[in-house]
Amino acid sequence: MLNYHELTLDEPKNSPAKRKQFVIITTIMITLLVYHAMHAGVFYSMDILTSTSDQANANNLFEGGEFLYKLMTKDYAASGGTLRTVKEDLGLDLTLSEGELTELEMELGIIADGEEGGEVDLFYTVFMDDPGNVPGGKCRFAGGVLLPPSFHSKEGRERIKSRLLRVNEDILRAKRGLSGDGGGSSGGGAVEDNHSRNVEYRVGNLPKVEVAVAQHPFTDGAFSALLQSYKIIPAFRKYAKENKIESADNPVVI
Repeated sequence: MLNYHELTLDEPKNSPAKRKQFVIITTIMITLLVYHAMHAGVFYSMDILTSTSDQANANNLFEGGEFLYKLMTKDYAASGGTLRTVKEDLGLDLTLSEGELTELEMELGIIADGEEGGEVDLFYTVFMDDPGNVPGGKCRFAGGVLLPPSFHSKEGRERIKSRLLRVNEDILRAKRGLSGDGGGSSGGGAVEDNHSRNVEYRVGNLPKVEVAVAQHPFTDGAFSALLQSYKIIPAFRKYAKENKIESADNPVVI
């Protein structure tokens, strides 16, 4: 088999063939970068709406509910990985297509059987700190599953809670094994706590409140992580300060 590099292997460094090769490869790379950046919404406008906005709707009321989450202290760009861990703990195979996940999602109540409208919005991240005031890697966020009062499947709610809380038992067993004394999560287990897979789930409640809302594309890739940290969260923080609603009690929820 002959690859493209072998076609110019014996060419001088500044030959037309070498220059053509460089231009082609660079063009392909730039095209891919631009495509993924645009797909992630790099030029998408951030229109933040509230209950008093002309385009306000029911989405401006955050329903709240029971929140099963992992509390992390890392860079906000790592929040996507935390939600992927939560989905894996629920048994959702992220390598499969959407159609192949439907049966399991119906079992968990993430998609109602026979219901048009698709997937219920369950996965949320609460960003607690202002990255402008907190050193990199030290920002707190909670990523997990929100089970609102209107969640349509009681059985699905219990299955979700059972699956996630059962993961805590596995984490504790692993920590006891690392500590070597069978009596707690100190010692060797502390080294592993920085990864979301080794952080236990907590159970809390998010209140029902009026919120400022914006929609933005999300690809779950590197560009989305960067845009979340450097475009979306700062836009909400700026909005809060301009409207004098910035306080420790006003986290950003995505």
